[in-house]
Amino acid sequence: MSEFSNEPMVPSEGSAMSMTDTWVSAVTKPNVNTFARIAAQPGATTSKALLWVFVASLVTSFATFIAQAINAGGQIGFLRQFLPPELARELPIGATPSIGFGTVICGAPITAIFTVLFFAIWVALIQWVAKLFGGTGSFDKLAYTFSAIIVPFNIISAILTLIGIIPFVGILTGLISFALIFYAIVLEILAVQAVNKLDMVKAIGAVLLPWLAIVLVVCCCVIAGLGLMGPVIGNVFDSINQSLGGF
Repeated sequence: MSEFSNEPMVPSEGSAMSMTDTWVSAVTKPNVNTFARIAAQPGATTSKALLWVFVASLVTSFATFIAQAINAGGQIGFLRQFLPPELARELPIGATPSIGFGTVICGAPITAIFTVLFFAIWVALIQWVAKLFGGTGSFDKLAYTFSAIIVPFNIISAILTLIGIIPFVGILTGLISFALIFYAIVLEILAVQAVNKLDMVKAIGAVLLPWLAIVLVVCCCVIAGLGLMGPVIGNVFDSINQSLGGF
């Protein structure tokens, strides 16, 4: 059987998996069997899934804030090399104070909380679409399998974020992060397929249709906003043309 199997599997009770085994298996064994086994774990609960997502997001948020602080300081140092001495002395030494210790300590938990809320809503939306396609899974099982995917990816993302502060390395880490997003989507499709006993096409639809709906809503909002601002923008350009015509 191919690793990327199209056959929906029925989750069955098996040997208990440790936390680390669950995370590693989720990202290194991309097949429906893997996620069926993960979903069948006795500890596959919503509370554990949300806790995992919170901790993983906390790690990523700390790494992001720290990288921003270091980058700010590095940019100031870079500018100092090309400015006249009298101007360079006016620049602050080290990182900009706009990203301080308090920002990191308070900002990371707040970001993690909002991430957990978004995760819960997102899983519920995907599970709802899966149900429309005839899925037989549940929110807690899908949340657990999704969290098993998110944790290792967030850890990798945190590492890439810190490595990305090295000059020119950030381009490479950005490309790697972009590729990991697509891989994570593939794993989510397999997880939906395993938990809801769907075929591959329906699982793909369950994962991608919510994204499509969000894109359409955003596009409609942008179009509506531009329509409302159209007269205002027109008046601004008319004023500019009149000003230019006076010269």
